[in-house]
Amino acid sequence: MGGVMSLQPEPIPSVPDAESYQRLKSEYDRLRLLYQVSQELNSTFNLQQVLQQVLLTTTAATGATRGSIMLFDEHGSVQQHLLTHTFHESPPSPFTNRVVREGLAGWVLQHNQSVLISDTAKDARWIDYPGEIIDVRSAIASPLNRGRRVRGVLTLVHPEPDFFHEDDHDLLNAIAHHAALAIENARLIADINDERRKFEGAVTAMEEGLILVDNEGILRYANPQALSFLSVSAPVPTRLAEISAELTVLLQEAQTNGENIRTELSLLGPPRLDLSVNIAYMPILSEQADWWTILLHDVTRLKDVDRLKTQFVANASHELRTPLANIKLYARLAEQGRPERRDEYLRTIASEASRLEELVEDLLTLTRLDSHMVRCYLQPTQLDELLENVIPTYQPLAEARGLTLALDLPSDPLPIVEVDPDQFTRVIVNLVSNAFKFTPTGGQITISVHEQTEHDMPGVAVQVQDNGIGISPQDQAQLFERFFRGANVIAGGTGLGLTIVRELMGLMHGSISVESSLGKGSTFTCWLPQLTSATLASR
Repeated sequence: MGGVMSLQPEPIPSVPDAESYQRLKSEYDRLRLLYQVSQELNSTFNLQQVLQQVLLTTTAATGATRGSIMLFDEHGSVQQHLLTHTFHESPPSPFTNRVVREGLAGWVLQHNQSVLISDTAKDARWIDYPGEIIDVRSAIASPLNRGRRVRGVLTLVHPEPDFFHEDDHDLLNAIAHHAALAIENARLIADINDERRKFEGAVTAMEEGLILVDNEGILRYANPQALSFLSVSAPVPTRLAEISAELTVLLQEAQTNGENIRTELSLLGPPRLDLSVNIAYMPILSEQADWWTILLHDVTRLKDVDRLKTQFVANASHELRTPLANIKLYARLAEQGRPERRDEYLRTIASEASRLEELVEDLLTLTRLDSHMVRCYLQPTQLDELLENVIPTYQPLAEARGLTLALDLPSDPLPIVEVDPDQFTRVIVNLVSNAFKFTPTGGQITISVHEQTEHDMPGVAVQVQDNGIGISPQDQAQLFERFFRGANVIAGGTGLGLTIVRELMGLMHGSISVESSLGKGSTFTCWLPQLTSATLASR
């Protein structure tokens, strides 16, 4: 059996019901707006975008013609100022400072209360902007506070009096609460990012290598120095085991024992690299797994110095022991041996004492050079004039040995160089003395000077050339090392002279090199950079 359905019109709400409906709708719209504002403000941690979003939202929701936000520092001074769409990072203007002292923003800052001004013409707290085109007659201002401190003031204005109502006032206070939280979060994130950049800048610039790994050996961070030590290039692996098997073993040992590790690690390279390794536990106060820090420090130079010191002490002990043993032996022979040979014994003692004295002096000189105690007082010098004064002193000694000592100077004046005359004289004397030792009777030693360019730098080269026994290629490679005297030890010497020469040339910003052939002689070249005209003019 069918029935007839009748359509009845909906009942028209009574006036009280209509008012309730409008209030509910208005409250719903307000809550929806606040939810939208909260979502938008939480969508970014960029402070400028947060401030601009606050102004755009509040001006649109209230119908305001313009808005502004002032942010204050801990002393109540204006730190940032935003006017609707324009962000100001520059220092506040005198008028802005006056508003903070005497105007509406200053009142809100002082009392930590929001305020609604129906007519600015009747309220002394409002100060008109100079040269303002739009007449401001209505204003709302609300504090942006976190805790008990006012971090800023949000102000909306309109040219009509009585434009804003209490609902707008309440809405602005609610938005200001969300805005203050968003601004605080943005500032915290900015501070965190700033500290992160400082940390990354510091660990990038540090000489030590820094690696952070978690308990599973997953690489969390490695600074460029650590990657350089371990010869790792991009893309950087994700696990420590893919970077260094040695460090992985040390990390596992630290994790097993639950103790920090301090040790050393040698990487064969090339080049060889000695690293000091410090592995330490680093708790992370979060839900993440705790981390381990691996600090790498390059101790290659210290190891080289230590090896050199050990070798130096061993060589020095050996070199000192020989003349001392000879002195003791011949002193006993002079006392107990054949009387007719006593003069011979005494001459040998004197010779060994001189050798010992020379060795001690060279050792002291090298020690002072290593300790940077030797000073070079550089001054503009004509090398031809310097050599002309030095060579005549050694002519008689050359003649006594049956040698010819010649000085070959160019006809044109040489460029001026910077040297310490005393130290450079010592260099030349050492090279000439070596030439005397390794050049047989009848040989010739020539000192020549000429202009020469090294590494695209003009300069002057002084060469000491002999036609003596020469130096083998193997010995040339070690010639300037400490205590090295090559295969020919008959000529004596401490094995330190050429080392001292190299160090002195370095102090004078020069260099020394050797060319030699067995049986044909050797040529030592001391090169010094030319003193430029600009440097001379500035003196």
